Amino acid sequence: MTNHLSFTLKESDLQEINNFSSALALSKYKKVAVVVQGGGQRGIFTAGVFDAFLEANFDPFDLYIGTSAGALNLSSYISRQPRFGYHFIVDYTTHDNFFNLYKYLSKQKPMNLDWAIDCVSPSGITPLDFERARQVLAGKEALASATRKDTLDDIYLPMFGSDWHDVLRATCAIPVLYNQPVNINDLEWVDGGVSAAVPVQEAWRRGADLVVVIRTEPVEEQDEWDDLFNDWRDKIEQSLPQYLEKLNIEKLNLNESLDKLRTARSDFRLRFQQWKQSWHDDPIAEQDADFSDELVAKLSTPEKVKLLLQDHKHHRLARSDNGSWKWLKHNNIERFLKLTGKGKNADVLEMLTKYYKSYQDQCDFLSNLPEGLKVIQIAPEKGLKSRALLSDRDDLEVDYRQGKIVGREFVSHFAELIRNTEQAK
Repeated sequence: MTNHLSFTLKESDLQEINNFSSALALSKYKKVAVVVQGGGQRGIFTAGVFDAFLEANFDPFDLYIGTSAGALNLSSYISRQPRFGYHFIVDYTTHDNFFNLYKYLSKQKPMNLDWAIDCVSPSGITPLDFERARQVLAGKEALASATRKDTLDDIYLPMFGSDWHDVLRATCAIPVLYNQPVNINDLEWVDGGVSAAVPVQEAWRRGADLVVVIRTEPVEEQDEWDDLFNDWRDKIEQSLPQYLEKLNIEKLNLNESLDKLRTARSDFRLRFQQWKQSWHDDPIAEQDADFSDELVAKLSTPEKVKLLLQDHKHHRLARSDNGSWKWLKHNNIERFLKLTGKGKNADVLEMLTKYYKSYQDQCDFLSNLPEGLKVIQIAPEKGLKSRALLSDRDDLEVDYRQGKIVGREFVSHFAELIRNTEQAK
């Protein structure tokens, strides 16, 4: 009998679910944890799962750990506010005040995480119920994963404390997109996903012997940064007509001549086409290897980056399931950093490399769980329609409903079994 289960809506999984349920009924667990992956706006799936849990009054967890958007969804679950996570993603993260791709690409404005968090502060437009959350957490523990910028270690910060605002900023501070420093206890922090995208190991280290993981991607798809990268490419290509229209409006507002407007528009289109074409020039493995060796040889490359590049060279040169080269290759890194105005930024390279290594380590842990630990991963059946950013509202609605259906199915299969475990403690 396996100690790991992937829970989706696939009918083919029913027998495995029944077998896992039978084993669960024969076991008693000392500590039950929930671990929540990030994924930006894909967290709308998680919002649906948690709303299904709240609908059934289901919360058997002793320990809560969330990463990035996962921590925000956890906040609404712990504070017992149905559809709070839904409204945060649909109403706030799609707002121009939060992120505007046109302004970002023109270097005018990065992601405004502070605005979004202020909206859910005690004095904000849609406040979290902090009093209720602290009541729920009596005798329990809620943590948000964040990454120390100096060491790139994963650290787990208590949620709903006096520094809650900075904790949420730290766990959600996506490198490159968010450019404001986050300082807690005289240390600087960045997104928890850099060092712990799915921190099941941490739950285990803290004594959990049954862990429910809520993912925002199918279990078999294990490259979140690759998804983010493709999001950028697809969305920019789709949005070119709107960019040009916006360029027209802004130029006309400045009362520029028609000739200048046509020149600006033509130049914009030409530069875009050149940039777009570079995405389709698939590099060969030897080029990636050369680039990796070049980085390792450079004195300016941080020692940690050199070691990680050497240790994981075979991963970087592997192809993904669809035959394309994986994200952590020189062309993709250079294009992404150039797009964001960072150049060959050593800090970003180091974070990307750390992310890749930590994600592989977490996947290996899930594939080889230690004795006595059982893990259920709640996940979408296939890739979600929504994106990490810049999702369509209709797609968000579809993914939210899928999450709610999966959540209800999970409750129907496992709620009583896990509650019985709670009563036996």
